[in-house]
Amino acid sequence: MKKTILLSTITAGLLFTTILQAKTDSKILITNQIKNTQKNFKKAPKEIIDALNATSFAIQSLQHNKIDEAKKQFKIATEKFDLALKNNPSLDIVPLDEQFAVSENLASIKTINHLLKESKEFLNQHQFNNVIAILSHLKDEVDIEIVSLPMKIFPIATKDALKALNKGNSKIAMIIMKKAYSTFIIENSVIPLPLLKAQDLINDASNLDKTKKDEATKLLNEAEKELTRATLLGYTNKYSLEYKGLVSSIDNIKKEIKGKNVVEKLYHKLKTDVASLAHKSSAAKKVTRYEDKENIKANKDTEKFNNEAKEDEAKKIK
Repeated sequence: MKKTILLSTITAGLLFTTILQAKTDSKILITNQIKNTQKNFKKAPKEIIDALNATSFAIQSLQHNKIDEAKKQFKIATEKFDLALKNNPSLDIVPLDEQFAVSENLASIKTINHLLKESKEFLNQHQFNNVIAILSHLKDEVDIEIVSLPMKIFPIATKDALKALNKGNSKIAMIIMKKAYSTFIIENSVIPLPLLKAQDLINDASNLDKTKKDEATKLLNEAEKELTRATLLGYTNKYSLEYKGLVSSIDNIKKEIKGKNVVEKLYHKLKTDVASLAHKSSAAKKVTRYEDKENIKANKDTEKFNNEAKEDEAKKIK
């Protein structure tokens, strides 16, 4: 146990030392990336935001047993959703919110290798908590979470909740809305910072005057290090054709710099390839839908309510 605590302390020391040495240009790079991502985020139509606000007020009213106010708000929500769909019938998955979380790890290649070796030793000893502690601190990425509204599902719920209230069943109305909120879609995507930094270093090298050979070579060497860090941290595969091609391109440019320094076309290909690799690494998204016991119960109760509504309709027709 003492050995475990000691090694964990060393691990924390290595990580926190590197984190405290954060560079300003790195922070600017991350900030610019987040700003660019935010620019491409399409905001939900005002009618949908208004409908969601009305839905929220309706639920609050239900919780305080203000049934008439709840009916009023569900009616407003339904009208707003209908208007949104009338304005744009193709609305489907509508993004509502975008959140960012930055985990920057500036550990060197040597430090990362040391920590990976240490985590393997813990793994062999079945000390999983220590493995998790090490690996969780090795994240070097911008995590993006997008919450979206399924327009083919949620607006139906506000109508069904209103029908339930009109039948005097506030409990069913609340269950319907609990189920509706469980259909919100969470998308998680990752932007690997080592690839982002490598891309930036290559751009800087390409923009240098041809006479600054040493400076360009240093930047390309740093880009290579970031690419290596990307493989060690699991953001790309060192055996992939893309990665091998990038390393080869950087070597070719460094050789050309020492010679005639005719590198414009080589830089263009390199920048295109590293941008493609960064895009592929960050493009993978994980979609999750929340489902729990409460929602299983909601399914059953809602089905029962729908059957009762159909029976009522049949009686009216007769």
